[in-house]
Amino acid sequence: MSNTLKYTPVEEIPSIIDKGKKFYRARQLALSHEKNPRKADLQFRVRQLQKLYYSVKDHQDAIIDAMMKDFHRSPQETFALELIPLINDILLMIKLLPKWIKPTKINDWAVPFICSNVQVEKIARGLTLVVSPFNFPLLLAMTPVANAIAGGNSVILKPSELTPHVAQLIETIVKDAELPDGLISFVQGAIPETTKLLENGDIDMIFYTGSPKVGSIVASAAGKNLIPCVLELGGKSPVFVTENFKMSNLKVALRRLFFGGFSNSGQLCVRPDYILVHESHYDQFTQQAKTILNEFFPQLDKNTEFTHMISKAAYERTMNKIGDTKGHPYFPQAFINEQSKDSDNEENLFIPPTLICDVDWDDSIMQEENFAPVLPILKYDDLDEVIDKVLKYHDTPLVQYIFSSSQADINHILSRVRSGDCVINETIIHVGIQEAPFGGIGFSGYGNYGGKHGFDAFTHERTIFKQPFWMDFTLAMRYPPYSAKKTKLVSFATENKPKFTRSGRRKVNFVRGFFHLMGTVTLLSAYYYYTHFIATGDITPGP
Repeated sequence: MSNTLKYTPVEEIPSIIDKGKKFYRARQLALSHEKNPRKADLQFRVRQLQKLYYSVKDHQDAIIDAMMKDFHRSPQETFALELIPLINDILLMIKLLPKWIKPTKINDWAVPFICSNVQVEKIARGLTLVVSPFNFPLLLAMTPVANAIAGGNSVILKPSELTPHVAQLIETIVKDAELPDGLISFVQGAIPETTKLLENGDIDMIFYTGSPKVGSIVASAAGKNLIPCVLELGGKSPVFVTENFKMSNLKVALRRLFFGGFSNSGQLCVRPDYILVHESHYDQFTQQAKTILNEFFPQLDKNTEFTHMISKAAYERTMNKIGDTKGHPYFPQAFINEQSKDSDNEENLFIPPTLICDVDWDDSIMQEENFAPVLPILKYDDLDEVIDKVLKYHDTPLVQYIFSSSQADINHILSRVRSGDCVINETIIHVGIQEAPFGGIGFSGYGNYGGKHGFDAFTHERTIFKQPFWMDFTLAMRYPPYSAKKTKLVSFATENKPKFTRSGRRKVNFVRGFFHLMGTVTLLSAYYYYTHFIATGDITPGP
């Protein structure tokens, strides 16, 4: 497989969009002629997901190889953090789609709706665009694509150009799945190609995963055409180690922190970005952290199963931060020993897992998200003061991590810090909880996916309200000419009354309750009389 990705000519992008749009509309037209459209649609969607599942399985070895070629990704990381979650996601959609697609019945006992049929159904949005990132180039491309298919949409996928081997392989996976032509289309490329996609008003929804900076550009472009977006962004996710943390759990806590902080070479949107340690634990924490770091990496060089940086720009940006920090960097001893052999780390874009102790809030490493294997450690003495710092500099993180043995501390932090998710005494594996929503808030994005939430993201909730004509005799007060009597009837029939007094005490209105009950009985009796006698032509009921 060549490492040169063939970009889609910009002038061809409108025709690709048109193809996806026509496929969706042709599909809806075909369904309109089905005796049972929902059943036929469900069978179609499930079958495409089944074919996609087997094609992914068939290409497992190629996927692992492509990840290694693109950024020296550890095979275990590819398998555990990307392949298995994707496979599980697709299987969950296949299993639960019959339940998700089923309309929800709404019961409203107000007089105008008491005999109505009200349902909420999930309809496809249309032609959707998925713009995926480099850090999990398969999972974060194909899970949203599968969500889109489960929702009944057609899809255009724009994979990351920074992982060219995976981008090409995804096209092969889709081709070998033998899906209908037009269901999934591809645009390969970088900024010009993405810009051309974003400025097209025929796209019905955009799902973007990436940086907050680019996310704001996507949202702005989509807003010009009123295109809804889901933005899965990042940000600096803090770790709180509170005063009431039991230090007997320190070794386990550090292993979990390093697993989250250094997996994929720190190129995770949910990674712990910096650690806030109470001063009573700081010295022991940093000393033990160095010990655990050396235990994790007894041998470490460019050939170790440790993911490299994705690009020269990412490498240089991180190395400049490390060089400019006022803190004290600490590298594994194995890396220091290897450095004496004049290793070519820059050529291989290899940065070792790095701790930076004694960091201040104005440090170079604290200005933006560290999408790299770098963990700054800061000391604090007052929980509220350090929370104020988080809110001032890095509000609304994608995740906040809390290591504490005190529920009071946990509740205090949760009450003050808004975040997309919160993880207590663990890191990053919460994204594998299949039926839980995952998404950001504020600067870290908006919209959720994961399990049914992914299906919901790619569908629109449409209310279907059906009213029988015979109900009009109970609703005649709404028609002109208006009068005071009609106004009172409208109020009585539709206006809810509070079940509390001005002072907030609970009250029960027995009279209104009685009349509502009698009104319900009258309406049901009228409906019974109509359906059993008048509608059948028998207007002389009796034995």
